[in-house]
Amino acid sequence: MRFSWIALSVLLSLSGCSQKGAFDLFKIDEAHERSVEQLRSGTILLSLETKAIFSSVYLNKIDPQTYKDGEYFIISVYYEKDDRTNKKRELESNGYTVKLNGRSMTSSEILSEHDVRRNFMPIRNSWNRYYLIRFNAAPESALVLRLENNQTGSVELTYQK
Repeated sequence: MRFSWIALSVLLSLSGCSQKGAFDLFKIDEAHERSVEQLRSGTILLSLETKAIFSSVYLNKIDPQTYKDGEYFIISVYYEKDDRTNKKRELESNGYTVKLNGRSMTSSEILSEHDVRRNFMPIRNSWNRYYLIRFNAAPESALVLRLENNQTGSVELTYQK
């Protein structure tokens, strides 16, 4: 009987605790939330070895007012054998190409570490390379972004308009 009174008093004293949870302490803005929703990642493997890790965010869904004259993506690429001495740091310098539904990109821009557009990419680290790429507007509703290399293979990331 004594145990039940102690248990009852503890239960009553804790019942007045706050209804807030741990996630109420984190504030995520709407653009970051949409970025996380649009993030896709894939890996190119060859003989069980990682050759490249490819991540992308479809910007047209995040900021449709800014990105409306084509299909825009921020991509992040990790290369197994990255030549950091290469100053150009272009995708093609490591033998990779990016295509959207089989079509080549119309422009590519390397994003520096402090570029504010990199905030749209939820993945941030020093060993990836970041690019803003643009394709002409695609008539299809399904978008397949493909990173490929003739020697190591390819990976596809799929989006819906």
